[in-house]
Amino acid sequence: MDTVFCPYCDKEVEINHDDGFGYKDDEFLEMECDHCDKKFMMHVSMSFDYEGSKADCLNGGEHDWEQIHGWPKEHFIGRQKCSMCDKERKI
Repeated sequence: MDTVFCPYCDKEVEINHDDGFGYKDDEFLEMECDHCDKKFMMHVSMSFDYEGSKADCLNGGEHDWEQIHGWPKEHFIGRQKCSMCDKERKI
């Protein structure tokens, strides 16, 4: 559950995302406070997190090939992906 604080009464207001509301970056949306019934604007701002991981295959090591699974099964027969660098190959 996501919430925003009402700028008038400083109470938490729940954001209902059922129809995709509030999931577009850099969007201004009209909200109404459930507590004081005043309308206000909410700015949506997305953020991203980044995490590094070792990829020995990019530094002279061997790729760690794993079979790719999916549907339809025939499309993925003989397809592999390296678990470290995401490179794909067909064998």
